[in-house]
Amino acid sequence: MWRYDVGKELGVAYYGFHYPDRARDDFEEMREYHCTAVLLAVSEYDYHIWYPNIIKIAGIAREMGFAVYVNPWAFGKVFGGEAPSVFLQDNPHNRQILSKEFPVAAACFNTEAFRSYFFDAVARLAREEVFNGFFWDEPHYIVTGQEEIFGCLCPSCRERFREQYGRDVPESPDKDFLDFKERSIIDFLQQASVAVKQTDSAKSVTVCLMPFLSAAEQGASWERVCALEELDVFATDPYWSLIGKDMNFVRSVSRDTVAMAQKHGKRSQLWIQGFLIPAGHENEVQDAGRIIGESNVDSIFCWAYRSCEGSIVQSENPRKVWSKIKELYGEINSTVL
Repeated sequence: MWRYDVGKELGVAYYGFHYPDRARDDFEEMREYHCTAVLLAVSEYDYHIWYPNIIKIAGIAREMGFAVYVNPWAFGKVFGGEAPSVFLQDNPHNRQILSKEFPVAAACFNTEAFRSYFFDAVARLAREEVFNGFFWDEPHYIVTGQEEIFGCLCPSCRERFREQYGRDVPESPDKDFLDFKERSIIDFLQQASVAVKQTDSAKSVTVCLMPFLSAAEQGASWERVCALEELDVFATDPYWSLIGKDMNFVRSVSRDTVAMAQKHGKRSQLWIQGFLIPAGHENEVQDAGRIIGESNVDSIFCWAYRSCEGSIVQSENPRKVWSKIKELYGEINSTVL
């Protein structure tokens, strides 16, 4: 019989929301699923167009007893998510540039335009009392899968590299260049987290790094990110089905995540894949959830509400996946050591 620690946080990501009354009904359903927390994935479109309703929806969730976290979802396309970026639309000259001299659809962590844009949004959201904390979702550089094509080599990166290392950027990514990328992304995450803490020190900060990319691909190592003083929760998402892995992958990543968080005095969080689950594989959601629960993790979340039904990343049988998550959360909630 698998067992859990008492008081484990159970949450669900929620996005595509615009109307508070409909959100209330959804939150009622989540509460029936034994959830205690909601992560609001706020895209740039949501932020610019629906801001008043976002705050109302977050307030409803708080009134209903949920812990509420905000995720600046896919901002600049350097954070995880399918949503398009308003910043990239309005700032075509502030994109990452790869070594083949072409820009890509992702902002650069080092451009002042994107830094100001993102930090200002964070500070504004941090002033809202309805949020318990912030979630930095899979921060990363563009990954090409080809060693000969690398970045970012935009003017801002070239200038900063020259200032820090006293030479021009190399023709291929050497140790200095990889170190530069890591320093850049960690500085960005630290400044964003400082913006939260300076506005409201009570709000938590969570960073979720992908477990299936190397530090060189992602831009930063688990060790250095988890060591950030401003970080409260270290998270990752062992989405086994997405990358063709099995439950051994989930088990290994879960163990390593909890160990890393404990090493640096942080809370730990793990995510269950609830999207793009092929038909006939719905039971794997519960298998993964049980492994995650046994890992002594502090917080368990699922991406996303109703298995992303109606979106381009919905599972083949989203309602069946969602029912499996309901059963899983019920088991976690009812188990007492």
